[in-house]
Amino acid sequence: MIAFDTHCHLQDTAFASDADEAVGRAMAAGVRGMTVCGYDPESNLAALALAARFAGAVFPAVGYHPHDAKDITPALLDELATLAAQPEVVAIGEIGLDHYRDHSPHDRQEEILRAQLEIAITTRKPISVHSRGAEEAIYAALAAYAARSPLPSEGRPVGVMHCFGGTLAQALRYVELGFAVSVACAITYPKNDEARKIAAGLPLDALVVETDSPYLPPQPIRGRRNEPAHVVSAIEAIAAARGVPAICVATSTTANAARLFGVTISPAAEAGR
Repeated sequence: MIAFDTHCHLQDTAFASDADEAVGRAMAAGVRGMTVCGYDPESNLAALALAARFAGAVFPAVGYHPHDAKDITPALLDELATLAAQPEVVAIGEIGLDHYRDHSPHDRQEEILRAQLEIAITTRKPISVHSRGAEEAIYAALAAYAARSPLPSEGRPVGVMHCFGGTLAQALRYVELGFAVSVACAITYPKNDEARKIAAGLPLDALVVETDSPYLPPQPIRGRRNEPAHVVSAIEAIAAARGVPAICVATSTTANAARLFGVTISPAAEAGR
């Protein structure tokens, strides 16, 4: 079985002592691609550094999280545009809106989101979208972005709804716009019936998987640190929800992720050092 973790934070301090070992464990578990998503200036640079160490296995995404929108300056947006233009960067993210914790004013979150959507269009990169508590509020901005994105002409999704927490009906609307929808290990939580509905109800070619490491560990290790090797738990839960073999979900979600990020994944790929 091969897998692709479409959203993790191996640059987080939770991995300060063993990020390289975590990549090795993921590779041993069959994970052949990991997208490390930035969320502030420091984490963006750290994502690029990790990708340089593990070329072909770790792929960087850069962006500013909505929590930090109040602190983003024009100079930081210029810096992001420069980073995003680098060929090794596979996506702009994570970006979006967060109406759950409200660490930044909603209007400022929307302003910074729209600025980053422009960067994604200019650099021809997909986006990784955070939409916690804002699955409806973010729709208009993403619909306008999807209508202008050049990626559909290349046969690629316009982005991915990261760790999507909305309903199946909402997820279907984003698929219609051209987004992939990512299922995290939280699908294994006993009360997360909506995630299982999404996993069963969306077309398989619209699904990808993620860990959001170090967050959202699968149920058997809940309360401990998550890491990319555990993305297999999400694959197995999707397979159970759909009533199909896990290998089918793994093969499809890995192919979907490679198409999303515009990368080539080999079943025998090994991390470069």
